[in-house]
Amino acid sequence: MRSTDITRRSTWRQRAARWLDPTVARWDVSPPETPEPPPPEERGPGPWPAICEQFALRILASAYQMGAHLEAVEADEQDPDRLERLYRIDHANTRIRRHAENLQVLLGRRVEDADPQTVPLVDVVRAAASAVEHYPRIRVGHVVELAVVEFAADDVIRVLTELLDNATRFSPPTAPVTVSAFVTEDGGVLLRVEDAGVGLHPDHLTQLNALLSGRPANPVTLDPAAHLGLAVVAHLAVAHRLRVALTTRPAGGTTATVAVPGALLCEIPAPGPAAGAPAPPPAWPPAGHRTDPWSTPMATPHHGADTPTVRLATLDAPAGEPPPTTGLPTTGLPRRVPESVRDRVPAPRPAADTGAGSPPEAWPDETAAFAAGVSDARTPTDGEGRQ
Repeated sequence: MRSTDITRRSTWRQRAARWLDPTVARWDVSPPETPEPPPPEERGPGPWPAICEQFALRILASAYQMGAHLEAVEADEQDPDRLERLYRIDHANTRIRRHAENLQVLLGRRVEDADPQTVPLVDVVRAAASAVEHYPRIRVGHVVELAVVEFAADDVIRVLTELLDNATRFSPPTAPVTVSAFVTEDGGVLLRVEDAGVGLHPDHLTQLNALLSGRPANPVTLDPAAHLGLAVVAHLAVAHRLRVALTTRPAGGTTATVAVPGALLCEIPAPGPAAGAPAPPPAWPPAGHRTDPWSTPMATPHHGADTPTVRLATLDAPAGEPPPTTGLPTTGLPRRVPESVRDRVPAPRPAADTGAGSPPEAWPDETAAFAAGVSDARTPTDGEGRQ
């Protein structure tokens, strides 16, 4: 049945209804209008971000599991050829993990690190180079002795990794890529990645710098899908206020610079245990230990309700000199000091025979007398002082 016939019958029924009952309103039998779809800026994100995030997490879980197995196999492998193949598989697995993390970055999700820590800049460069396919071509130049704070270290590594990856991919296979880090006048650090490729067209360079600065680029002249690595760099640069730019080298090639603000930098932490961690109490006497001639081990016996407190005193120290306290504990084991130990010169240790105090042949008698005094102090007495 054609639409014209349906329209004629509807008109005839409306006329008949008005003739029979003039109070009947005119029927609206026209088909409902199809609502127009909302513009793209008003549409919701949809299910795809959550789906992509789940895929990224599953890929990461598989990559970490594969890395653990590869590490165990590499530790047991003795053949050099097979070990080299395992290293290549491990390196490929590292790049898979990197791509999954980049997917999370593009989704606007923060990649959580199980063990965040402050990383020196030289280790930042090494970690970034280790995640690049053509890492043997990377040369490390001058790197300032500073570190990146723990909450930004991994993201700075990701930024540098993508820039190094682009530099090695778009330069001759035999040309090296140089990375360096210098201090700026405002207290920040400028990371430089220099390659010897063919360079970039000026118009294309302008579009890429607009992308890296966070400004929207023209989708007609710049396809974000063709620059996924730089898209990741742009997201992280905005998040940490990094200034990333590309310039053309006069001799050919491209230079990528990353200005890291001073708020993300710190001094390289001193090696050693974490500050504030309590030191375990040392056991006395340690095996093969020889006590110093001017002190005895400090010990605290178990005190009960009726047991008097006993403090063990030191033997005679050299005349006019207190027992050493600057980093030399009486037990002979290292002791934590509250102040910073950086650039501190330890005090010289006094000689064993200083010519003062008791002679060595009298030590056994004095030690026995001291032990007898301790035993007398532990024996309970009555009110008159008698045992």
